[in-house]
Amino acid sequence: MAKVKITQKGPAGSVQYTEGWLKKNICEFYFEFGGGETVAIITIPAEDQWDAAYPWASGRRKEILTFVAEELRRTQAPSSTIVWEERSFRLINK
Repeated sequence: MAKVKITQKGPAGSVQYTEGWLKKNICEFYFEFGGGETVAIITIPAEDQWDAAYPWASGRRKEILTFVAEELRRTQAPSSTIVWEERSFRLINK
């Protein structure tokens, strides 16, 4: 079962995706709160860097990032929209 954990340090922090029971596999992403309509910006590895950064999750970038984005939206900003970019995604309120 996969989990998403947020660790906040001031106006920024990290988002951790964890899966596995005995052997835990973890992806960790930097986030910071935004201004205006942007609730938060989460920095992610580019597609061509994903497999090197997380070899245990090779080929699963879209699956994992979609799970993380949806979980963050559901738990932190339910009325927000997810906006995808190559090296980040944002939660925005329009």
